[in-house]
Amino acid sequence: MKKEKGIPWPPPCRIKENARAKRVTLRIVPEAGLVLTVPRGFDRRCLPRILDRHRRWIEEGLAGLEARRSHLSRPDVLPERIDLQAVGTVWTVATLPGPPGSVEISWRHRPEPRIRLYGDLSQVPLCCRLLRRWLREEAKRVLPPWVDALSRETGLSYATVRIATQKTRWGSYSSRGTVSLNAAILLLPRPLARLVIVHELCHSRHLRHDGAFRNLVARHEPDCRRLDAQLNRAADRLPAWYRASFW
Repeated sequence: MKKEKGIPWPPPCRIKENARAKRVTLRIVPEAGLVLTVPRGFDRRCLPRILDRHRRWIEEGLAGLEARRSHLSRPDVLPERIDLQAVGTVWTVATLPGPPGSVEISWRHRPEPRIRLYGDLSQVPLCCRLLRRWLREEAKRVLPPWVDALSRETGLSYATVRIATQKTRWGSYSSRGTVSLNAAILLLPRPLARLVIVHELCHSRHLRHDGAFRNLVARHEPDCRRLDAQLNRAADRLPAWYRASFW
């Protein structure tokens, strides 16, 4: 392995075989670094040549990844409070140093919403992942009743509600009637979170994003075009702790 200017070459990478892949694809992702997807049965002896061909892109991508990882690992990423704008609730976050190596999280709703992180607070990404776990649990508590209320308000049906914490997708609607919502919509202003839920419920009538679907969304949310433009930019404005939870 060569090393120039502090960069090892070839770089560590994860290799995934995919029977449907027609060629080798390269991705740089926060959790794993460089990921190569190769067709099943691909001769891996060819990979060094492919890596060399894309060397500049790989090195720039990995350098940027390391810079973002360093930025999102700073102690000041941990929040002192978390504002769940969608439901008008502000949570205080108390951090208490403890033994190295692990972190524990607990929370309570009364007498005031409060989260407690205890342990090795130098492990910032781990603390943030625990906060993301809390957010998912809180979303499981507050979002299904909201979906039900909007279903009754709009007359749009659903079967079940599923909560996840994806990085990019706000929600989806399955052919079986499952509304899937990203817990992070709790961090959005209430009108944007409402739009996400209404959008997914409208798929109960029209699964495709066609004209009839857009008209139905507009009927239940007349300001949908402006709100949708805001929603397209909202992922980049999520709190640093939430973005750090994926590292």
